[in-house]
Amino acid sequence: MVTRALLAKELKERSGLPYTTAAACVDILLERMFSFLTAGEGIELRGFGSFGVKTGAARKTSINGQTAVPEHGRVFFRPGEQLRRAVWNCRQRRG
Repeated sequence: MVTRALLAKELKERSGLPYTTAAACVDILLERMFSFLTAGEGIELRGFGSFGVKTGAARKTSINGQTAVPEHGRVFFRPGEQLRRAVWNCRQRRG
């Protein structure tokens, strides 16, 4: 599994930035993605995919008919065509 630290290390090695700067870049990117999604905005990264927020409907319990789960936001990810094909081919080679 890839972690923030591993992403920062990879960015450091590929860009030549100091590790602290690379780690700050990763943190800023993730923080901005978090803030966009919590504001209800979508994020599109061409070739990789898009993140968005959908509204989940409120649901009632069957026991007493009261609302058990209020209306809420749900995050979704839709992979881009390049990523979808790459993962498809990767799975075929492994299996």
